[in-house]
Amino acid sequence: MSAPVTRGSAKALAPIHVVEGQGQRMFPAISKLLHWLTAGLVLVMFATGVLMKQIGDGPLADAFYTFHKTAGVSLLGLVLLRLCYRVFAQLTGRWRRGAGSHVVHGILYAGLILTPLLGLAGISDYGARDVYFGLSLPPVWPEGAGYADQLFRSHAWLAFGLIALVVAHIGIALGDFIQRGSTRAALPPGKMTQPESAFPSASNMQ
Repeated sequence: MSAPVTRGSAKALAPIHVVEGQGQRMFPAISKLLHWLTAGLVLVMFATGVLMKQIGDGPLADAFYTFHKTAGVSLLGLVLLRLCYRVFAQLTGRWRRGAGSHVVHGILYAGLILTPLLGLAGISDYGARDVYFGLSLPPVWPEGAGYADQLFRSHAWLAFGLIALVVAHIGIALGDFIQRGSTRAALPPGKMTQPESAFPSASNMQ
């Protein structure tokens, strides 16, 4: 005979829902934190990647390069953490509409994973896997294989494509914001209003 499910245990197992109401959409605080950390790292990665190519060789370029590698690994880990959170927290809701949004988000996640991986493959081939604090990144590509330039070039082009996807993502979010006439954006940084009940209504679960 199975043990009865109490309200407390049901609350713990209940999926996390995106709450909609009165033209507003509210996300769990952890989702907003991961979202904005990812956005910040993408911008930092792109800026440092461009700058270290412009300033040429030297100690400053080496510092940018090391920081770029460290931030890239952090971005990859953060994106994987976001995906795990979405799966295990069962983040659901009616906050995303339209095939275009699904396609852009899917390609965006793929770019967020493939771009750092290509960078890691390039530095593995080149033999420059060292980062801050005396740590060395694990190799994801044979060292000295002779494809470092091609990998770095692909990494750079994919980074530009990723920025284009980010712009498309912002455009879709702004279009949705205008269409709904919302008074708040879906994922603004800051405090989130909690729903009144931990148990979502049937309408929110559709």
